[in-house]
Amino acid sequence: MNIITVPYGSKGFYARPDTSLNRDSNDYFCPEEATELAAAVFIYAKAAKAGKCVASKFAGRYYCVVGKGIHLSAPSFNDGTPEGWWTANSLDSSTFITEEMPAENASAEEIEKLDSAFESISKYVSFRTGDYIAVEIGPSVKIKKGESSFTCNNTTINIIW
Repeated sequence: MNIITVPYGSKGFYARPDTSLNRDSNDYFCPEEATELAAAVFIYAKAAKAGKCVASKFAGRYYCVVGKGIHLSAPSFNDGTPEGWWTANSLDSSTFITEEMPAENASAEEIEKLDSAFESISKYVSFRTGDYIAVEIGPSVKIKKGESSFTCNNTTINIIW
């Protein structure tokens, strides 16, 4: 299972590892070396079947669950190298699913963004059943060391520095 993410304002994408999905709690244990975090809100669709080269008009056939969530990253780890960027964006338990609903309950704008993401991503990589296709819907918000929580979509993430 991957979390394939389209960053806000980007036409590209990247994959976060499945270890970044926080399944157990709303607590995030920040690495000791991090001096700040960034939080980005996203909408997602969970793939119900595998696909490759899926046109946006058919994307709805490949998912039935959508929702919202929050990605945390550590910009202080990004030193401008590919390794630094990867480290900053692949932290364990740094992806939170805050809301899940049937696709029929999503807004037309959300469905359009997700369908477009399925099309652009599936041109280059296949997705499998259970993969999350996530689209960030706003710029990242900085969280400075010492702040103890971040709230979004009526969900509070407790940050333990």
